[in-house]
Amino acid sequence: MPELPEVETVRNQLRQKVNGKKISSVEVFHSKSVNHDIDIEEKLLNKKIADIDRIGKLMIFSFEKETDLFLLAHLKMTGQFFFVDPTGDVDGGGHSMTAADTDLPMKHTRVGFHFSDHSSLYFNDMRLFGYVKIANAEEVRIARSKFGPEPITKNFDAEWFYKKLKTRKTPIKAALLDQSFVAGLGNIYVDEALWRAKVRPTRRADKLTKKEALALASASGDVMNESIAVGGTTFQHFKDTGGENGNFTDYLKVFGQQGKSCPRKDCNGTIKKIRCAGRGTHYCPACQK
Repeated sequence: MPELPEVETVRNQLRQKVNGKKISSVEVFHSKSVNHDIDIEEKLLNKKIADIDRIGKLMIFSFEKETDLFLLAHLKMTGQFFFVDPTGDVDGGGHSMTAADTDLPMKHTRVGFHFSDHSSLYFNDMRLFGYVKIANAEEVRIARSKFGPEPITKNFDAEWFYKKLKTRKTPIKAALLDQSFVAGLGNIYVDEALWRAKVRPTRRADKLTKKEALALASASGDVMNESIAVGGTTFQHFKDTGGENGNFTDYLKVFGQQGKSCPRKDCNGTIKKIRCAGRGTHYCPACQK
């Protein structure tokens, strides 16, 4: 499943492609993906995309001169966006993909947005868990209210983070995965942040020292910002059959590294995989306390 850095990468790429474009038509190939909204084309016809915002892994499309009309998009497990320019070149991002996915529309294409300059934006979703649905300003406000602050922001309050952890008796990994507490951290980046901060994922959140909590707050933002800087792990560019993509997997220290030696220079431990907070969890028993 794409995590925040991947969604942020897709958002940044799409903003460059679709901002300022006017919607000339909408094709719905599966009504579930648009929340069964039979009027979606009528609502979006001739609307010009102003920008794409994001909270957590939810993308929010806004439109010029519209204060009560938005489009919410969530990739969930298998969602993908593909932009096709007027010449037929394709850019895509989201769930892992192959060049065959760019023969658009294809069997997993759920929605197509066509623009006045003859370019198009397609939403593909193999498992139909994702969506692109119309929302008003109040619905957007409610959606935003369900997310906590994001550690990737410069003004993330580490002192607040420490105080909130003191009220939580769950394993620290479970606390970090709770999007209403802090937004954006998924399974991969939680494991990586905990390793950087030398905190064991099974530790009770309220037992972390202030030093550990501040280190974890910093590590959580750093690992995601570093992933965003290299393009996450899923965005691919399909001007040729090989494509090109950012890949943060080259930088992972513990996730998927079970059985390997801990990469920390002063540690002789071996990475272990367990279940914690219902998720496959990777850590070093030697240096994470």
